[in-house]
Amino acid sequence: MPKRLNPSSRFWSAFRCVAVAVASGAVWASPARAQTHPLDALTKTEIERATAIVNAAPATAGVRFQLITLAEPAKNTVLAWRLGIPLLRRARVTAVKASRVFEIVVDLDAGTIASLVEPRGVEVPLTLNESSEAVEAARTDPVMLAALKRRGFVDMEHVDCAPFAAGYFAIKAHEGKRLLKVGCFDVSRATNNIFGWPIERLYALVDLRTMTVSQVIDLGIVPVSPQEMNFTERAIGALRPAENPTVIAQPLGANYTIEGGTVTWGNWRFHLRFESRQGTVISQARWMDAGRERSVLYQGYMSEMYVPYMDPDYGWYSRTYFDMGEYGVGQLSSPLTAGIDCPEGASFVNAVTNGDSGEAVEKPNAICIFERNNGDPAWRHHEVNNGSFEGRPGTELVVRMASQVGNYDYIMDWVFNHAAEIEVRVGATGIVALKGVPTKSMRDATARIDTRTGTLVAPNLTAIQHDHHFNYRLDLDVDGTDNSFQRDVYRQVALPASSPRRSLYQVIPEVLERESMLGGEHSHTAKGPVKLRVINETHTNAVGNPVGYEIVHVGHGSAFVDLTDWPGKRAAFLQGDVWITRHDPAEQYAAGQYVFASKSIQGLPVWIKKNRPIRNHDLVVWVNMGMQHLTRAEDIPVMPTVWHSFKLRPFNFFDRNPAVDLRTEFATPPKPPNVNPR
Repeated sequence: MPKRLNPSSRFWSAFRCVAVAVASGAVWASPARAQTHPLDALTKTEIERATAIVNAAPATAGVRFQLITLAEPAKNTVLAWRLGIPLLRRARVTAVKASRVFEIVVDLDAGTIASLVEPRGVEVPLTLNESSEAVEAARTDPVMLAALKRRGFVDMEHVDCAPFAAGYFAIKAHEGKRLLKVGCFDVSRATNNIFGWPIERLYALVDLRTMTVSQVIDLGIVPVSPQEMNFTERAIGALRPAENPTVIAQPLGANYTIEGGTVTWGNWRFHLRFESRQGTVISQARWMDAGRERSVLYQGYMSEMYVPYMDPDYGWYSRTYFDMGEYGVGQLSSPLTAGIDCPEGASFVNAVTNGDSGEAVEKPNAICIFERNNGDPAWRHHEVNNGSFEGRPGTELVVRMASQVGNYDYIMDWVFNHAAEIEVRVGATGIVALKGVPTKSMRDATARIDTRTGTLVAPNLTAIQHDHHFNYRLDLDVDGTDNSFQRDVYRQVALPASSPRRSLYQVIPEVLERESMLGGEHSHTAKGPVKLRVINETHTNAVGNPVGYEIVHVGHGSAFVDLTDWPGKRAAFLQGDVWITRHDPAEQYAAGQYVFASKSIQGLPVWIKKNRPIRNHDLVVWVNMGMQHLTRAEDIPVMPTVWHSFKLRPFNFFDRNPAVDLRTEFATPPKPPNVNPR
């Protein structure tokens, strides 16, 4: 028999503190290390100190800590900082007491609260304790237990449950409450898949303030699928022959160095930290050009992840997840495994976050860093006229994390290459969300009804169609902070009848003056295809072109959101693919600071109404990417990884190909010194 899940290791409580042995390879970032940069993440000691300071204040004693993170110094302070200048360390704390929310800035050096604000009418993201307590409330509720018993589930050892954010839909009975929906799964056969056997049409609505079940919704019994949904080797059955190993080998060691939070690789240098909400944060990415450091990206991170499902049933209509703003992808990060998630020789980064009581929670192997030869040439040319050939292999530096958000696993990469490009990649894998249905085969009379919103992938299981949308906040500083935004529009041009050629296209450049001139740009407009880039009008390359970086963004699925629908209002940042705003440190997240149960348009669509001037100013670019996921049988029992990406690419930033100076040969070990025998 397959090994049954340990019921004490429940889905959400498992994230609270995962003790995993550190994999092979270098390990960096002990939480107790000294800060070497003003953007270094908080250490374990600093989190504990912030907690003690907040608990010592009468107004905030006994709060529940949702988030303890670095309070970043002002941007001009960071840009002016040099090694040896004292670091002023502050923590930003979001805490809750009953229905009150506190935004607190703690001066860690002085041991005092520097500021305290109590915003009204907002809800903080879920904490892990809330999620696990809500699940336990549902699993012990008498009405829920009776409904499970009617379905044949008497032993709760065979039942596990998961919390689903309830969203906001202007339901009068829900106003002013902090709610979760909890649905359950048959785990009697589960080993590594607790989502494969949904107990459909039964949900508990949990009030998180009282941690009680306010309502149990039972819409009728649906058979649980007989399908094998585990994906251990034993569960899969016949396996293909073992492959010969394919490995990344670096016999002379890595080409990158890590000093504190600063990573150096080739001509790239950048700062790296990990945060509970955003996960990986890349800061101060600079390129060393002939002995001069040139700024490219001041800071970049994922600002929101939106995953709406397309089924109107009670248990599904509210599944319009804002995984960043409702949960936190850093909070739900999972340890990376050497040899699977990352190459054996990767460097692994440990991180530290906080629990509900303000305790420091260590997260081993939260990030890995590695190099790879991607199998493609960085550039090449074979000249047929004289037989000459010149080319260089393409290598990359990858910074990777993974987050398990419910049933899905997301792999999030920042990829740097020798052509001075930065690629942002997100891979979606894990387990697709499955709905229990009566239909066993597409030949059944019920098939048309049960597959209106998904694909029948197994007897009694429909995989519901849904979207994945990811928004990235990119504070680009192209050779400095004062930048402009250029839109290049392709237009077809008709040539005169006297020309042998009848048509071609021209590119019409337009430098935008104000935020609203871009709105939320799509890759194709009524005017024609466009290219978008950030330029510095005061810096030019050798022939006088303004230096710039292009946003290469193509082939992403647009969101089908109606602004009159509540999920559409909350995800209004998806009305366009790319947005541009004037830099404001208060504008951090595309859907707004507080997304849980939000009830209005927030974030980007509101900010651009300020219509601030953006020419020759400090700018932030916001990029959406993602897809519509039309589910298929090949997505079970575990889904092959599907990648989405966009790229930041130099555009006249250099005078020539920045990778042209790569050497043909690789480094060789130094010869041992000659020793004269005695």
